[in-house]
Amino acid sequence: MESGTIIYFASILVCALAYIAFSIYAFLSKKPINFWAGEKISADSITDVKKYNRANGTMWLVYGICWLIAAIIGLFNIRISVGIVIALCFGIAILVIINHSIKKKYFKHRY
Repeated sequence: MESGTIIYFASILVCALAYIAFSIYAFLSKKPINFWAGEKISADSITDVKKYNRANGTMWLVYGICWLIAAIIGLFNIRISVGIVIALCFGIAILVIINHSIKKKYFKHRY
């Protein structure tokens, strides 16, 4: 195995583990988690903090698993893996849409 492949795998794996770690944090958090940096969400503005965090945690877990799959595929075929990683980068827009729907479902006021 080439050293470039190992470095690529390790880099993508770090990203995957970061997203998975954040999902675990979301599942365990008692306070509402934030999607945007600097965003402050009050527990009073959410109908069910546990369900809200679980929905966000699930979103980040699925995203992290996709990165993990891309890392594993990269060990065998780097071109396919790079394509997946590019798609995942553009997939941030999908996360924004999912986050918006989670907020619409769990916020007390119209979001």
